[in-house]
Amino acid sequence: MRCSCQTLPDAPSYNVIGEIRGSEHPDRFITMGGHLDSWDVGHGAHDDGAGLVQCMDALRLLQRIGYKPRNTIRFVAFMNEENGLRGGKEYAREAVRKGEKHVFAIESDAGGFTPRALTFESADPAFDDKFRQIRGWETIFENYGIRINKGGSGADVSPLRPTHAVLSGYSPDSQRYFDFHHTADDTFDKVHKRELELGAATIAGIVYLMDMYIR
Repeated sequence: MRCSCQTLPDAPSYNVIGEIRGSEHPDRFITMGGHLDSWDVGHGAHDDGAGLVQCMDALRLLQRIGYKPRNTIRFVAFMNEENGLRGGKEYAREAVRKGEKHVFAIESDAGGFTPRALTFESADPAFDDKFRQIRGWETIFENYGIRINKGGSGADVSPLRPTHAVLSGYSPDSQRYFDFHHTADDTFDKVHKRELELGAATIAGIVYLMDMYIR
């Protein structure tokens, strides 16, 4: 195999952001997203086109049922996760600079497969109390084979950790992920529509619960 990769000079790039303004607390934010960049050998379908589509579709689902969020729900397509995490870091810097209060942030960056778990972490000293409340929702998800665990979150949302936001990672079935991850096979025909929809519904569900009940 011959590799011909190279590092080119830096060039400007931008996160892509869309939001539904909060009806009660427009200055408090729930963020969900994935990263827009990918390795060039494939389409970046599972890493991370699927994650972006799931989070966009979660917004669509909330709008479709006429839900009016208490907090502002923000979708972010982060740039430059693959090569320096600059999109996530800049987003967090801007949040601090603007004094934004982030309640919750979730990332989908593990492929568009069947949902298996949601993981949660936070630097908030009150996180144990919040997690007990979140863990109580497991009965809602367990009928769909989804667990709620303490653990990591996602690379792009991790720079928000110092803000004490509750951070979460969407964890789908991992059995096939590395058949595609960073390979020429990571193409859109490898994404199963039903699995993608299940992920979007899972993300919409946890965003709804966090918006309604976590202070």
